[in-house]
Amino acid sequence: MSEILHSKQLDKSEKELQVEIKEYSDEYKEQVKDLIFDVYEKERGRPRKDRPDLDVIKEIYQANNGNFWLALKEGKVIGTIGLMNQGKERASMHRFAVIKDFRGKEKGVSAKLFSAFLEFAENQGYKKVFLGTWADAVAAMKFYERNGFVRIESLPEDIANHMQLVHDKIFYELDLEEDK
Repeated sequence: MSEILHSKQLDKSEKELQVEIKEYSDEYKEQVKDLIFDVYEKERGRPRKDRPDLDVIKEIYQANNGNFWLALKEGKVIGTIGLMNQGKERASMHRFAVIKDFRGKEKGVSAKLFSAFLEFAENQGYKKVFLGTWADAVAAMKFYERNGFVRIESLPEDIANHMQLVHDKIFYELDLEEDK
């Protein structure tokens, strides 16, 4: 019986491993917009007008030592995460979203996206990562804290009014040098 159970667990793991993490390209633009719409507007009630960056992902995120990643399952975008250079060896995390059906520790999609983000940030020499979120994003905050982020009162003044962060109310910082 335990062999049968073990076999079922392997089948489940094999399916989960089929999630591909890749850098953004414009062929996925509409899928990214739809995913963000579903997560931000349908789930969180955030208005669509607050996302002009999604029309220019390459120019906003993939320039100036930044990047934007996608989690794909069978060619469909199921998650996103973006990194923007904030100067002074600091980056900020944006558009970290995963379709509801693919959330949770056992799925690993968030962890895989965050791993790509973190590896890139470290390879680019970033020392700190900042992010902003909403008070009702409880599961997201738990993920951030599990992954070393510390809640802070406010962002550094020179990035606090950045267009991607002005609507957020809760802020976190990750010190990438802390473990070194």
